Amino acid sequence: ARTFDLLSGEELRFLKEFEALPDAAQATYVRMANRRGYVFDRDKFEYAEIEEQSLQWARLAEADFAESIGPALFRDWLSSLAKPDLALLMADTLCETEFKKSWKKDVLVGIASERIDPADAYIPDRYVAQGRRETLQYLLFLYFGRIEDNLQVLTHRDLGLVRLPDDDRTPDYDTVEDAKTAFFYAKALHAFKHGTEHDALELCRALPDWPEPCCDRSARHRDKLLQKLGGWSERRGEAETALSLYAHSDAPLCNERVVRIRWSRDEDGDRAWCKTRLEAMIENPASDEEANFAEDFYARKFRKKRTSATTDLLRTATVLTLDEAYRNQPERAALRHFTAKGIETYRTENVPWRNLFGLLFWDLLQEDGRSRRLPEILRAGQFYTTHSPEIERRLARLDQPSSVMLDLLKTLSLHYGEDNALVHWGSRSLDRIQALIVHAPRGGVAQLLRAMARDWRATKDGFPDLMLIDDGRVRFVEIKTAGDSLRRNQLTRLRQLTAAGFPVQIVKVGWAVDPDQPYVVVDVETTGGRPGLHRLTEIGAVKMIGGEVVDEFQTLLNPQRSIPANITRITGITHEMVADAPRFVEVAESFREFMGDAIFAAHNVNFDYGFISAEYEMIDQRFRHPKICTCASMRRLYPGHRSYSLKNLCRDFEIDLTQHHRALCDAKAAAELLKLINEKRMEA
Repeated sequence: ARTFDLLSGEELRFLKEFEALPDAAQATYVRMANRRGYVFDRDKFEYAEIEEQSLQWARLAEADFAESIGPALFRDWLSSLAKPDLALLMADTLCETEFKKSWKKDVLVGIASERIDPADAYIPDRYVAQGRRETLQYLLFLYFGRIEDNLQVLTHRDLGLVRLPDDDRTPDYDTVEDAKTAFFYAKALHAFKHGTEHDALELCRALPDWPEPCCDRSARHRDKLLQKLGGWSERRGEAETALSLYAHSDAPLCNERVVRIRWSRDEDGDRAWCKTRLEAMIENPASDEEANFAEDFYARKFRKKRTSATTDLLRTATVLTLDEAYRNQPERAALRHFTAKGIETYRTENVPWRNLFGLLFWDLLQEDGRSRRLPEILRAGQFYTTHSPEIERRLARLDQPSSVMLDLLKTLSLHYGEDNALVHWGSRSLDRIQALIVHAPRGGVAQLLRAMARDWRATKDGFPDLMLIDDGRVRFVEIKTAGDSLRRNQLTRLRQLTAAGFPVQIVKVGWAVDPDQPYVVVDVETTGGRPGLHRLTEIGAVKMIGGEVVDEFQTLLNPQRSIPANITRITGITHEMVADAPRFVEVAESFREFMGDAIFAAHNVNFDYGFISAEYEMIDQRFRHPKICTCASMRRLYPGHRSYSLKNLCRDFEIDLTQHHRALCDAKAAAELLKLINEKRMEA
């Protein structure tokens, strides 16, 4: 009933008239709505379940569910053409110097739509467009809460390819006007993201006709759209257009861009305006991030400070050199480093802060019982003003860790596993929270949570990567690698943490080869090439430290499925050999212990790693290790070989490979290659 309150006369007529159509006509419209694009060639639109297709088109056209191709649909018609047909049309209509057939189709569509008059183009009658598109899109918006161009997501759900929430998706709008305004901005953002430059230009031109936001959600979407269109205009060199767009919003990012653009024009009047505007932003900032920008920019431009606050922070960063095998996992590498030094270390980022916030205020946030969505009271920025006495009472209890932990444990026990937009459930959900509360400076956690309660959108992310408990105190570490920048929200969060009494530190990670780093060189034999479908028949592995093999692991495995004859010919592993072998689940723990904290190495590593991680996934366990590929590394460090297969490299480097395609033999051979690789790596 609530959803019907958000339908205007057009939507109600759509539903009534669609229901009145014969089943075959309904099926035709659904088929149209289930395909990409809005224009269709009737000669190519045939489905076995739809009889008398021409009759159905007539019925749909009579009820406005199908329409002919007019000027408004010309661009859509061009997009529906195959590229050769589009190029042929352009060759017949335009000068051959205006385009090249080799250009991308969307470029050709743009040129054709701009330079061909629809009245001059011959559009065969067999082309038809889906009617009432916007009405259907609005209905889907109410159902999904987002823009969908067609019904494919429902098809994917029915095929089991995606899972949609099974809760009530009744929209959070009070009136039809609220819903229609939200739909306008959601559709505009969708058009900007998925559309063309033409769509962006049309949005800019229509700015005077944009509806006035009538709810907080619409206002946020309008600000976001203005920011995106302003940024797009700047990239096109259209600063004045960008300024006019930004001027319609008082969002911090728009305010910042206005200051930066006017400053860059290097005119006296603009400089004076910027000074006054920055002083006003410092005096009455819209957010902490706006205050940080204004103070930093003012200091550099009017107090002759040479560097930004971000640069200052990065210059004070500690440099930490770690093994380059972790190059793609710098946070994990740093966590291992601090843990090895005996420091209690947690991977944090935003999760423990959100978990603590969600658990501490669970009942206040879930008043409407719709926990899958971010509570509207947070979206609207009304949480603190609505519940400030109770929020402050709970924040005060944070100075009594044992009492507040008991409260959190009760909430977690009652609601563990429930779908929730704030709380990320895990077997150790409370561990990081407890470490934070127990070791934090007095009042520090409350200060951060209070800021989150007052302005969730501005404080929900940007928290440092790691939390360390050192000498009984919490400190936070943000990890950066070469080329990484410190984002604005990260800078703001570091400043907030510092103001709340938390020590914070930026660590820059550099890479080198650690000669004492343990590696486990692995080879697997399988029943085929697809992890998850095919299974392991053998694992062989050797552990290396300092270039020496210190341990071995080998086992046949029962794959619990047949071994194809061609695989047996390659590996020599038969059904009889694995009939009494253990299943993977029986060796999973011993292999995990063998791996320890080593780096996973293999020849064509993604194959071996993919199979082993898939086996762990089948028993609901995660397998995560940094990895190095001996094949890719040999290509990079030892160029010039005709082949980089394990067999040919072993021949070229005189490495023993007496039982090729048996796991332990291949693992030992790959380990010899790893020695060569590390020798080269340490020379660099």
